[in-house]
Amino acid sequence: MDWRGTAYRPAARWARMGGVAVLGAAVAAGSLMLVIPFAARAFVRGIVLLAAACAWLATSLTTGVSAWTLAGTIWRTAANQLSTPTWSIALWGLVALGALAFYWLQRLLGSEEE
Repeated sequence: MDWRGTAYRPAARWARMGGVAVLGAAVAAGSLMLVIPFAARAFVRGIVLLAAACAWLATSLTTGVSAWTLAGTIWRTAANQLSTPTWSIALWGLVALGALAFYWLQRLLGSEEE
């Protein structure tokens, strides 16, 4: 019993490939409908944060703040942001994803036992 069917069935193959193409297009369109608003919001938020950072930097430099004080303030602000639960979860997710990627890379490139 051959579960693949006959070796030469072009109509079934084309129908299967067409179904996969339609399903892929539907998934891609749905994903874009969800991702584009988030990407636009993130882009606008980045521009706003960049403008605020430039204004903050200009104000700091005009008041005579030293470069070390400025670097320390930036470091403390970044550390405080990374210590929030949301960023902590995101960082741990990236660590888990990296560990999973290393595991699969090791499985892919590892020596095969005979």
